[in-house]
Amino acid sequence: MKVPGGPIALTALLGAAALAAAPALAQVTAPPAPPGEARAEGDALLAQAAASGVFDNITTDEAQDIKLRHKASGLVCEFNAGAPSNRVVVFDGGQEGAKRGDDIACSTDGEVGQRTIYVARTPGRTLNDAFAHDLAEVKRSHPGAVDYALPPGTDSPILQLLDTPPLPPSRTARFIVDHQFTTVSSAVVKDWSLEFRFTCPEDRQEVAADSLQPALWVTILTQISGVSPNLSPKQAV
Repeated sequence: MKVPGGPIALTALLGAAALAAAPALAQVTAPPAPPGEARAEGDALLAQAAASGVFDNITTDEAQDIKLRHKASGLVCEFNAGAPSNRVVVFDGGQEGAKRGDDIACSTDGEVGQRTIYVARTPGRTLNDAFAHDLAEVKRSHPGAVDYALPPGTDSPILQLLDTPPLPPSRTARFIVDHQFTTVSSAVVKDWSLEFRFTCPEDRQEVAADSLQPALWVTILTQISGVSPNLSPKQAV
């Protein structure tokens, strides 16, 4: 499959991914939250983690989701308002000379799946080193994990986009763990290592591997790297 020529709007690709997932994620639309509720939840998440000096709450009063910007890296963590797993973590320790806020994580969940993004300042780390570290952590936590291979012919535009400059290079591994489809993705942007974990029920594995997880990962890479949302992928060889 070839990616269509000319500029491709990232938002259009994400919309296509959502449409592909629609049968698996059909649900009753929740009523909108009252103005300011999502922002208040964002403030509470920061207070619980003692992280008000590490993040800025950039959630608008009208927003239905929560957005917290990590001051040091510029990454914007997005949370589904009211999700039980919503959490901000600021890790202590880390590399020698690290400052508080140099190693953080954000978690949320929803109908799409559970997801956590880890961001750490790691000067000099290569993508291969980062991926080896993240992969080892998954296998240590889930010794029974079974490798998941993309079905033959899987070649969606959003997957191709991950291999196309100007997006930062990244790597992803996929597994089945305890009847769950789970992935770990790694990237290094400037001095920051990113690790993205995604988990959903096993029966959604194909749409998750082809569309849902890649769309979320592209959004994260686009935001932290500052890449324009209008990308022009090269044709697949």
